[in-house]
Amino acid sequence: MASLQPPDVLRLAETARISLTPGEVEELAPKIGQVVDWFGQLQTVDLQSMEPSIRADTGGVNQRNDAPETFENREAMIRAVPAFDEPYIKVPKVLDKE
Repeated sequence: MASLQPPDVLRLAETARISLTPGEVEELAPKIGQVVDWFGQLQTVDLQSMEPSIRADTGGVNQRNDAPETFENREAMIRAVPAFDEPYIKVPKVLDKE
């Protein structure tokens, strides 16, 4: 199993923007180490016989054209959003500027 020490778990938690108690750090360290080990096993997979591809699921998928469309009922759209400040739809802040 990968050796994952509590400071590593704290750094991961900080990156994920979550707080952990010391007990949670101790509990999660071996579990996260196990996940790291599972990913490490992928290094042993022989891919030499595989054709390179960007996506494995490219066959048979029909995608619509990415073209702008005019929304016909603007008033209905405005009524459906929680906050509107002409000409913008307001959305909750999701990122800090740290």
